Amino acid sequence: MINLDAAANTIPTEEVIDAVVAAMRSGAANPASAHELGDRSRAVLTRARDGVMSLLGGALDDGVTFTSGCTEANNTVFAGVPATTIITSTVEHPSVLRSAERAASSGTTVLFVPVDRTGLVDLEQLGAMVASVQGPLLVSIQFANSETGVIQPIAAIATLLATRTQTTFHSDAAQAFGKLPIDLSPGVGPDVITISGHKLHAPMGVGAIVAAERGVPLAPLLVGGDQEGSLRAGTEAVPLIAGLSAACEARAGTMDDSVLRMSQLRDRLEAGLRDALPEVVLVEGATNRLPNISSVRFPGVDGMSLIAQLDSRGVAASQGSACSSRRPEPSHVLMAMGMSENDAFETVRFSISTLNTGAEIDEATSIIADTVNHLRSISWAQA
Repeated sequence: MINLDAAANTIPTEEVIDAVVAAMRSGAANPASAHELGDRSRAVLTRARDGVMSLLGGALDDGVTFTSGCTEANNTVFAGVPATTIITSTVEHPSVLRSAERAASSGTTVLFVPVDRTGLVDLEQLGAMVASVQGPLLVSIQFANSETGVIQPIAAIATLLATRTQTTFHSDAAQAFGKLPIDLSPGVGPDVITISGHKLHAPMGVGAIVAAERGVPLAPLLVGGDQEGSLRAGTEAVPLIAGLSAACEARAGTMDDSVLRMSQLRDRLEAGLRDALPEVVLVEGATNRLPNISSVRFPGVDGMSLIAQLDSRGVAASQGSACSSRRPEPSHVLMAMGMSENDAFETVRFSISTLNTGAEIDEATSIIADTVNHLRSISWAQA
């Protein structure tokens, strides 16, 4: 199977699998236990925090709180940051949008800043919204979009918010972590980001909240024990965290090469599709986008039918966020960018990892083109 759905999940590398197995075989004791086995598990957590930090600038040594993934992390931020008003964008991940909806149902004012046709948030409208708000404010703008790869102007947003008191700037960095340089320095980056391990070849089921500085107001979503600095109760999943640590360490040493490799493969795929199918429309969005995501519209072809046919021929792709892509609804991201419902249904996302090869990209391009032409021939025959 040629996996062109890496934005949904990446395959764990051998070094990650080895780290998980080693942690399990070492005893995988409760890190809170006051004995040697507990010490071993605590050492795994410490190393993992350092691993996460190695991919970030401006973060604190003790600013990493491990969670079960980015969805839990996002929910924790929305439930735990004291805010009477929340500002977020119309193209966020469902875990952010639904957290905002839940906050609104509890009386919090929620404002949605629109994006332009390239997928970038409207900074002028964001500034006006911020200026209109009094009291504690949470601003949540994703670092990069999971469907289009569009990278938001995070530094400009941080500058806009820098002088406002009682303000927390959060960014869902699930797709950006390990693919972009992320600086959490004051006035340069967010106050807090949330990340997911399985977008970076770590196991499913592990993520983190990373605070830029002490004093970021955050109450726990899960209460019980005092794990993770009392910010996330429950015994830590040491083997999964060990896998995240290994994934971070591997990427920290190969960041530039990994980004270059993914961007070259993405460009190869897009060029191949343009040559084979001149009518395709690349949803390129803003110039600044992730190196591994390509969103492509195939006029006259139903995207879900194409995905199903590609699956039967050994190519994995998706439509919209993997958390909701099985629902027969047009992408809210593409609709927010001004795309029609019909055009959104014709759009498919291909996403690449460092494990893909040039030969795979060429084979996938041929299969995609052949499948698109086959589906069109059926459609024309039925017309």
